Amino acid sequence: MRPTSEKPVLDSTFPIRLRAARLKAGLSLEDLAQKLGGIVTRQAIAKYEKGLISPSPEVLKHLLQVLEIPPPPDIPEEIPEEPEELGEALMLSSPKKAENFAKEKEKLRLNKVSFWVLRRDVEESVLGPEARAALLKKAWADYAPEEDVKLRPDPRLPKKQALALKVTLAEKMKNYIWLERLLRQEKLFKPPLKHEIQDEHDAEKAAEKLRQEWDLGTSAVANLLTFLEEHGIKTFKLEGPEKFESLSGFYRAQPFIAVEKSLPVDRMRFKAAAELAQILFGFSNETEIIRLYNRFAAAFLLPAPILEEYFLPAGRKIAFSELAELKLRYGVSLQAIMRRALDLELVTERRFRSFREMMNEKGWLWKEPVEYQGKENPSRFRRLLHYAVSSEILEVNRAAALAEITPEQLKSEMGEIF
Repeated sequence: MRPTSEKPVLDSTFPIRLRAARLKAGLSLEDLAQKLGGIVTRQAIAKYEKGLISPSPEVLKHLLQVLEIPPPPDIPEEIPEEPEELGEALMLSSPKKAENFAKEKEKLRLNKVSFWVLRRDVEESVLGPEARAALLKKAWADYAPEEDVKLRPDPRLPKKQALALKVTLAEKMKNYIWLERLLRQEKLFKPPLKHEIQDEHDAEKAAEKLRQEWDLGTSAVANLLTFLEEHGIKTFKLEGPEKFESLSGFYRAQPFIAVEKSLPVDRMRFKAAAELAQILFGFSNETEIIRLYNRFAAAFLLPAPILEEYFLPAGRKIAFSELAELKLRYGVSLQAIMRRALDLELVTERRFRSFREMMNEKGWLWKEPVEYQGKENPSRFRRLLHYAVSSEILEVNRAAALAEITPEQLKSEMGEIF
């Protein structure tokens, strides 16, 4: 029997998995040492993360109790996506094929169709288990999630919390993109606009143009998070830190939007639309730019012609029931509707102030008396996952790990397969 003091044998990816788990938890080295009850120093933890030493069985047990350390990376495997990576994969499998590939590499750069066909052939018929394992090991050795993600800076979030969000979103994006590639269901984002927003008029025109490009007309956007997914923007609902409401960013040039899952649905929709502006027109935290992005978000969610139908002639008195009907139809808060009516000069400043005073007196500024009945849930990732399981492309355990739920939860979620 092995003595209990013997160091556990850990795979070569443990250091980076430990570091990713610590960052995801928003803990510094000192924080983690304290959570472990002082059984190990911050210097020792730093050495674990660099692979210089391994934790004892006792320390490893406590680490697993404090952190959600992901398992060794048999999922998701990295699928080569660039000619250089394919060449490396071929070299691992067959030097002769790699030599022929090198001669054709420049042609592949010019012919994307040929490149994708070859990529498929490499994945399905060339790479053996050893080659895939070697690529995977290299991918994890280079894995630095905080470098993979370009996140919109939010000055309200402390640095550690922002870094934790980066790690979380890197993991989610990596799983999402891997699943798409596995199923040949890549949906790449194609920027629909070339507009710049410099004033209110630009914001209105950009929203109008986007609605035209996406064939929305003046209709309400049901389930905005799923709608954005169908246009190549990955969306996520997270249980974020205290000051988190929404963020947007890019993972390896692919855009995403994340929103706080506990937000009221109408606010969640508005925040997602404002993050859409960040993706379309460039990241900014300048007060004036944020104001214009909010103007775009309001115009995208609630087109001017619809508001004019309700509020004309301009300056008339407004019944509360009219606002309630608009909220239930378009999923925009009562306050945002009145703000938009003011921006479009359909109500006076005096009437807007009167409305705000009424909402404040009744205690409705933070919880409005009319609740939007629609749902906001990203659905595409789960739909692809269910397809992979029902088609026997992925085993339930593997799919559940990607979804970050238990196999039992996934089976219940999917129901009968027939």
